[in-house]
Amino acid sequence: MNESAGVFFSPLMLILGGGLFTLGLLSVFGLNFFKSTFQAGVALAMGLAFLVVTEAMFLTGNSGRYFLAQGTDVTDCEYKAEQNNPLERGKRSSVIPDEIRACMDRLGYDWITEHPHCEEAKLATNSFCYLPKARFSRAIVAWQMKFE
Repeated sequence: MNESAGVFFSPLMLILGGGLFTLGLLSVFGLNFFKSTFQAGVALAMGLAFLVVTEAMFLTGNSGRYFLAQGTDVTDCEYKAEQNNPLERGKRSSVIPDEIRACMDRLGYDWITEHPHCEEAKLATNSFCYLPKARFSRAIVAWQMKFE
């Protein structure tokens, strides 16, 4: 997926979550939109859940520093490696790829080759060949990479 799923799902989830939450809350205050108090409570809880999930999409989407920023880090490391080794550009040497991997390691990424897109092209410039070392970021990026 080239575009963030949040662009498509967030308006729907906000409308659905906001509507359920509002109807559930109004039912709790006496304006009965549901047959029972239990249904109103379920609607209130589901609406709140939709709103929380939508917020989580915003936090882990393009605005967060996760997979898209990882690609930017790879590009920055590639630029620095080529700038430091101008005579190695275009050659079949391991100087630039090794320096890119070392730069990514310094930025807090592990080199991994298990992702199918990395297996297609095991290059130092392939964003799919890295995962953050920090556990939370690693979990988010691994989840995002499943949909790419």
